[in-house]
Amino acid sequence: MEFQLSGDNQPIFEIHRVSGEENIGVNHIAFQVADVETAHRELTTRGVALPNGPSFVPSTGRTNLNFRDPDGWRLQIVDARRKPPDPAATH
Repeated sequence: MEFQLSGDNQPIFEIHRVSGEENIGVNHIAFQVADVETAHRELTTRGVALPNGPSFVPSTGRTNLNFRDPDGWRLQIVDARRKPPDPAATH
């Protein structure tokens, strides 16, 4: 489920059931970029260690890049281009 205030450039809050390695509370902070693939290349070129590449999430219709900062906090880069979510997919 997503919540967003009306108006331009408002943050989106996504609320979903905890799964996998997630904990209750703030799970991660996401930053939207024009193109996740380009952001991935730029970060790796600058020496940022990214264990995995971008991946498409059918349940949200988004392509994401997940990684952790040096303190272990989960961060995510989200592609601005979004496909319609697949209602049959689960989070």
